[in-house]
Amino acid sequence: MNIRILFSSLVLAVGIHGVVSLARAETPSSPRITIGVILPLSGPAANFGAIAQRGVELALKDLSPEDRARTRVVYEDDGLVNARSATAARKLLSLDKADALVTWSSGTAITVAGIVEGSHVPQIAIASDPAVVRNRKFSFTYWPLPEDEARTLYEYLARAGMKRVAVLTLTHNGAIALRDAFTALLGADDKVRVVASEEVAGDLVDFRGVLTRMKTKGDVDGFIPILFPGQLAISVKHAREVGVTAPLVGFETFEDKDEFQASGGLLAGAVYVTGADPVPSFVERYRGVYPDMSYYTANQTYDAIKLLVAATRVRKDGDTIVEFLRILKDYPTASGAATSTGDNRFKLPTALKRIDSKGDAQLVRE
Repeated sequence: MNIRILFSSLVLAVGIHGVVSLARAETPSSPRITIGVILPLSGPAANFGAIAQRGVELALKDLSPEDRARTRVVYEDDGLVNARSATAARKLLSLDKADALVTWSSGTAITVAGIVEGSHVPQIAIASDPAVVRNRKFSFTYWPLPEDEARTLYEYLARAGMKRVAVLTLTHNGAIALRDAFTALLGADDKVRVVASEEVAGDLVDFRGVLTRMKTKGDVDGFIPILFPGQLAISVKHAREVGVTAPLVGFETFEDKDEFQASGGLLAGAVYVTGADPVPSFVERYRGVYPDMSYYTANQTYDAIKLLVAATRVRKDGDTIVEFLRILKDYPTASGAATSTGDNRFKLPTALKRIDSKGDAQLVRE
């Protein structure tokens, strides 16, 4: 998929509904920029890709007329297939002459990282795996840190007295990064222990064998499936079939209405960690344009576009963009105050949510 949209630029970095960011002021010669956006617009994660695309579209709408006039976005669909991610990145750089990329998911971002590094073209990845940025200058992640998400989940489990948990992890960079960050927290205090842990391929459709093996480790207080849509609902149905009845807990990907329907409602009650809700002004703006639609990762893609526009007001070379992104501290964004960690990641807030009986995500109050 290749959708080209011509849009433009602003004099100041204006945040949501009048919140002015302390960004580079536009000059009369602010350059035209092309931003390539690689999303899963097909395949099992297409719902998430569509939400992320809405964030991009809203960011473009919210630019000043001047910034819209100088900004072009080119979309590519990778379906979360790494080979397609690489093809999309090369096409965006060679044919579309993209000045920066926005990518979605750790697998995509890691695939693209080597390509942009050689081209000196920055990417902002809506991804969590620190491998995206390791030994890289031109790749950034824009999502809560895995260690922060893991800490939020660990503290919830400890408060709830859920001492024994089983973890089922997709063989995918982002899922593994979350699992590893979580298991790294488990110390000698014995508050939470992983008693069964298995890793599964992305094409597995029958989980009963691996779940039966996990069940031999004994009863658990929580079942943590770190899987993408397309596998999450099936794994939960199979878990219940083989007698794994523990409450569902985990990370991020429970917030998918199609997956809720596919589970027959079994995802209701699941408690999971994800990025914190956007600032209220963004939620109001988003709901006004996309009523009743999830904003999972929409605020992050919104911010990525706004950051790249702000970074290119004077020059658009890769070094200039990198310098801008690396020094941000408490920068007002749709996702809250964003601070660069110095290693090409951003520290963003997390939240604990629960899926209700209708499949909607509700904030879990401490």
